[in-house]
Amino acid sequence: MIPILATGEAVSPVHAQAARYYARPDIAYVPIRDAPPARWGLIWRTGNETELVRSFARAAHHLSSV
Repeated sequence: MIPILATGEAVSPVHAQAARYYARPDIAYVPIRDAPPARWGLIWRTGNETELVRSFARAAHHLSSV
């Protein structure tokens, strides 16, 4: 998606952290001030699921409800 954005062929909403982690001189990050807060979610391939992945998911869920 980033190459398409860089050519100006498309626009896409992203989290605020994108500007920090994917800073590029050919992409402008413009805040959308009246948008509702975005939410994050964990995803993983079920074929690669391990107890460590499940533990991390449980910990993230617990912290999100605190």
